[in-house]
Amino acid sequence: MVRLLLSSLLLASFPVHAGEPPHVSAKISGSGIEVESSVDLPIVPCQAYAMLTDYDDLPKFIPGLVKSHAKRISPDEVRVMQVGEVQAFLFRVEMSSTLDMTEFPGKRIVFRQVSGDFASYSGEWDFSSAKEGTEVRYRAKMTFRPYVPLAIAKWVLDSDVERKFVAIEREAESRKGAVCPES
Repeated sequence: MVRLLLSSLLLASFPVHAGEPPHVSAKISGSGIEVESSVDLPIVPCQAYAMLTDYDDLPKFIPGLVKSHAKRISPDEVRVMQVGEVQAFLFRVEMSSTLDMTEFPGKRIVFRQVSGDFASYSGEWDFSSAKEGTEVRYRAKMTFRPYVPLAIAKWVLDSDVERKFVAIEREAESRKGAVCPES
């Protein structure tokens, strides 16, 4: 049951509009859960993209993400191994996932799990200019092992994803005015 909860811990990864609570939509769909979010960050797209593709440093500001290590496997693809912890009721559970990330610099990141504790996990991040920074859209679909009740997974995702979005928003605030890295 508790293994499902890492989905909210892995990369994945999430932003928020300053001063407003994050918008997170997690819904049960068939045998899995679909998560969607869209948020404005107070930094330009290249900064938002750089922040979320700095895979090795994600644990510094994403709560519950214990380890994240990236290895480039082609000019536009990175394999990211992540370990996270989640609190489910009275239990703390560690989960892992290895994700292949296909990068479209400054615009999009498409990912899919190649091994790990989910039955499947895939999705994307999209980056676009917004009035006061960057609109970041996150969409993911995850299916869980048979022993994970979907209603509990959804409940955990609703709160845990929001917590991570708040942390990313804080990190984005700290990066305002930074120079975009060269591609």
